[in-house]
Amino acid sequence: MNGAIAHLGRASRALLYAGTIALVVMMLATTADVILRAAVNKPIRGVVDAVEITMLLVVFLGLPDAFLRGEQITVDVVDHLVSPRFLAVLKVVGAVLSTLFLALLAINLVPPLLDAYRFGDRKADLPVPLYPLVALVLVCLVTSFVAMLLLTAREMLQAGAIFKGTPPEARA
Repeated sequence: MNGAIAHLGRASRALLYAGTIALVVMMLATTADVILRAAVNKPIRGVVDAVEITMLLVVFLGLPDAFLRGEQITVDVVDHLVSPRFLAVLKVVGAVLSTLFLALLAINLVPPLLDAYRFGDRKADLPVPLYPLVALVLVCLVTSFVAMLLLTAREMLQAGAIFKGTPPEARA
């Protein structure tokens, strides 16, 4: 399982780097637009669409890596109040629910993807078709789903070790 996580980690890291490039493009486009608007009253046409597109890319291209590294937002209010066994159950339940949620998101994105392709939907100011963007979001969601599936399996194995009484140093 660790080999699969490592391979997925390389793919998610590549997506993350692409998201970083999108962030730089977003910052440069916004800065150039503000400067041109202030200096010569000539805003850049389509910069709002470009910022919307790059924001989408930043969020969804970073998602698989965030899941793989366990950097999603977690609330650990009860962690120190419950037993290690109950905490292990909570972690498994959380991982299963996250996996299911990602699956639901991915499944429900297919009809809008097909509609965007069929109807030739485009951004308002830029002649950018929407279906490649929606397809990229779907790829990121599926990658995140696979990551969470692997992490859920790992959580289940760790919970099983806790229930069997395996010492913490032997669980790694």
